[in-house]
Formats: sequence, structure tokens, C-alpha cells
Amino acid sequence: MMQETDVLIIGGGLTGLTLNYLLRKAGYAALILEARDRLGGRIWTKTTTEGVKIDMGATWLGQKHTHLVQLLQELKLPVFQQRLGTKALFEQHQQDTAQFIPLPPNNDPSYRIQGGTSALIQALARHLPDEAVLLDTPVEKIHAKADGVYTFNGALTIKSKVVVSTLPPNLLSHRIELQPALPDALIHLMQQTHTWMGESIKAGVAYAQPFWREYGHTGTAFSHTGPFTELYDHTDAEEEHFALKGFLRNDMANLSAPDRKRLVEGQLLKFFGQRAMEYGSYEETVWPMEPFTYAPYEHAVLPHQNNGHAMYRKPYWNGRLFLAGSETADAFPGYMEGAVRSAEWVYRALRQSFALS
Repeated sequence: MMQETDVLIIGGGLTGLTLNYLLRKAGYAALILEARDRLGGRIWTKTTTEGVKIDMGATWLGQKHTHLVQLLQELKLPVFQQRLGTKALFEQHQQDTAQFIPLPPNNDPSYRIQGGTSALIQALARHLPDEAVLLDTPVEKIHAKADGVYTFNGALTIKSKVVVSTLPPNLLSHRIELQPALPDALIHLMQQTHTWMGESIKAGVAYAQPFWREYGHTGTAFSHTGPFTELYDHTDAEEEHFALKGFLRNDMANLSAPDRKRLVEGQLLKFFGQRAMEYGSYEETVWPMEPFTYAPYEHAVLPHQNNGHAMYRKPYWNGRLFLAGSETADAFPGYMEGAVRSAEWVYRALRQSFALS
């Protein structure tokens, strides 16, 4: 089966959906291919059986993230400040009792999106007609030919003037066959570019009440031993649904889900006492196990390594292939702000290209 479109966007995460939003505002159409059965990519808010929304991916933003803030305002999505408090629990060694430590004044507070970060995805998706997105459609190969760019998924072929990949560069280099091949220097760069969220494990525990506040706890905790290395109060803006959420040690990806949960319970019991065991739902997302986010690196890569490299901000295949996504942005790469800025850069480039003349 063959379809045709002017602009084909690979990936229905924040960059892809923002690019679609900008194009459609200007009167242009695009088609999004998304490998998962949902939109959002590394933005994913899970809703527990109790109705608690727990952000499993991107969560926080700051006022310095001006392009993201402007987009949220345009979409009429309110934000609220992350509750941190003036003190946090700190655990140096596993055999030690966690101690309260003072937190410095928070002059650059973090904010969360009301309704969960996926509220942003849902708002952008309202500008995406049903026929303009194909879910469960992982791309296998992209070939540039004289009369257009051909993208293949099994029996489906899509012909377009331009293809925009929003995949993490390392993932793109390993999972999709590109013809003609990209320059060797670019391929090497892609395989040495850190994938935002790629090694992260996020976990959240839902509660009927924020019991930790009754004992003077803020819900903020840090540990050198884990399993939680960072933990935060994840209560919603309305103070109606309550949770604790944070990051687990990266090496816990090697454990089974029941073993991770058991270790989390042990740490929460140590930190907060028996009431911590009176939880509703436990949710986790092991991002290195997500095949449409993460691919192993050829060599060891540091956090944010090569994010924002200038080679990502020029078109290839004579203007018919663009590499986009948070890792490619010229500012705040590896954050939601970077994803929005990347979409804006590609949009400006497309407006000037032959494809949208």
C-alpha cells in the first residue's frame, strides 16, 4: 500500500507533535508515524486505578524554558510549583538512619504541568486529525530517490518530499536503514550521542493521603544507595491525589520488576515507617527496556554527550532529511525545552524549503 504526503514526521513525541502543530497553524499538512500504540514518546503520564496521575517520563520545567512556557501558555495549560520544602531526608549508607538535611533557598523553582505532563501531548494531539497519524508503525527503512523519499513499514510505503526524524540519534542510527548512507562523521556522532531518559528508571507510589507531611517530612529524599536516589512529593495541583515519585538507580534495570518493587518497599519503610506500606498502586517505567527509546551505545557515553551538536542542525539528502528531537536542539538539549526548540527550527527551515514553497 502506498500513501503520499509532503512532510513525513517519524515519531509522535513532543518534537513531532509540536512540529505538526506549527505546520497546521500555518496551513500545511504532515503525517506522523509512531512506533508505539500511544503518542508522547518520553512523555508518559500513567493514571493509577485510584485516579492518581504519575509522570513516568519528562516531568519538570523552569521559567528559563521560555519556548516551552510560551507553548504552554498558547495551549492554555497551567503549571504549578514542585513542592520541595526546606529540608530533605538524606541517606549516605544503607546501614545508616536517614537524616534530615536543610535545602538551600530555591531561587529557580521547578514546575509541573497541571494534569500531568501528558496534558501537553493531549493538547497538541487535538491539532492532529486521525488520518494524519499512524500508531503501531515502526519505520524499517528510508530511501531517497530522484522523485521523492520513500519510507517503509512492512507492506506500507509512504512517499514524501521531506522526512523529519525526531528519534534519538543513536536509536535512529541502529534501527532504521537509511539510503543513501549518511556521512561517516555524522553516523559516528549519532552513535556517541546520549539519549535523554535512556538509562533512567522512574517509579511512583500512590497514596490516599500525604501521610509523610504529618510527621514533618516534605517527601523530598536523596540516597547514595537507593533504590530511590531521588524522591519527591508528586501530589497534584488540586491536592486531591497523592503520590511519591522519583528515580531508581540505573543498575536496577537488571532486576526483575518484583525485586525492584520489594526494594522500593524496604526503602520507603525505612524512610517513612509502616504507613508507607499502606499504598494503593506502584508504577514504574524502565526506559532502557523501551525499544523505541533506547538502543545500546557502541562505546560508553556521558550524560548529555554530544547533545546539541551543530551537525544536527542542517538538512541532509539535499534538504529532504532533517534530524530533530530534544538531543539535537541548540539550547537545553535533552529537555522538553530542547524538544520544542528543535521543532521550531525544523519548521522555520521547512518554510524556506522547496517542499513548502
